[in-house]
This record gives sequence, C-alpha cells and structure tokens, in this order.
Amino acid sequence: MGNINVSAKPRLSGLVVVIGAPASGKSTLSKRLADALGCRHVSVSELVRREGFILGMDERRGSLVVDEEKVREWILGRLREVGCLVVETISPHSVPREEVELVVVVRCRPSILVERLRARGYHREKVRENVEYEAIDGPLQDALEIADPRRILQVNGCGDDPNEEVTLVLRRLEGEPAGHEDGEFNWTEDFMSLLEYL
Repeated sequence: MGNINVSAKPRLSGLVVVIGAPASGKSTLSKRLADALGCRHVSVSELVRREGFILGMDERRGSLVVDEEKVREWILGRLREVGCLVVETISPHSVPREEVELVVVVRCRPSILVERLRARGYHREKVRENVEYEAIDGPLQDALEIADPRRILQVNGCGDDPNEEVTLVLRRLEGEPAGHEDGEFNWTEDFMSLLEYL
C-alpha cells in the first residue's frame, strides 16, 4: 500500500476511531491505517447492514437508524478477541469511548466534498447537510464527544497522498508531535463560495 514504513509499528491495544463526513476519505485512510498497524478494520456502516443492527429508517433524511448499543457491544467483543481495531464511522455514539486510544478526524474541503457526494448520487438536500456538517467542524465536535483534545488528530482526506496522512497518525501513536497547522481546516471561504449552488 504505497511507501508507508511499517517496520516499527506502534504497539496498539484498543481502538483507533476514524470519523468524518461521508465521502471525506475515511475508508481509504482507515483501511491503510489498519494495514499499517496490523489491526482489523471495521466499517460501522457495513457492520450495521451485515449484522442487522438497524432500528428503522429516518425517512426525512433517507438514512438508517442504527442500534448503537448493539454496535458498541459487537465492537467490544471483537476488540477482546483481536486486541486492536481501526473503526471507521460517521457517529461517535457507535463506539465504546473507554477503549478509544486515538480519534482521527478526516477533513475534506467542502468544494471537493460536494463533487464526491454528487458522484455518489446524493440528492441536493443530503449534499448540503453533509457539506454544512464539514464546514461547521461537525466531525471535530463529534470527536470531542468520545475523546479529549490530546487524543484527537485531524488529517486531510482530500489530499494528493493518503499515505502522508497515515504517516501522521502513526507518528502520533508513537508519541511524536504530528498534525496540521492550526486553521488549516477552516473552510469558511470555500463553503461561502458554494452557497448559491447548494
């Protein structure tokens, strides 16, 4: 998977949670990260469908209502079996916060996110909802619900090389300072330029 140096993998016992808006780059990053760490990868959306952890349908939003308690129980059971997991999710409530080692917040510039969501066939209201969520730092706010700021790392899911972001995560897990500059994920101008199209 590219040029990631995994010769000295950080020893991990617990969860690395990868959170962000739909189409932000969570899947790409979380799979590469799991591979680099030698951990199992779990996509909560895939898990929910496979195991039937569904309470119903939110007709207004066109999305499933997830049984988050069952998801947390499943993750805890799996974690006991394998020792470490990289869990990809949109919702912070689907993970057992007491097991979280690091939350990786995957960010994506709204103008790029719009195109990715449209390519996935999202309707206009859903595109706007998810772009607004990104623009107002929704993913970061969700991360703060399950971890203190010292255990949160923001990365760019829309960059040219996902391996660079994986390397930042590995450095953080090794105890090194790693991350982007303050303000790098301020999307105000980009978002404002999109308003007439949303």
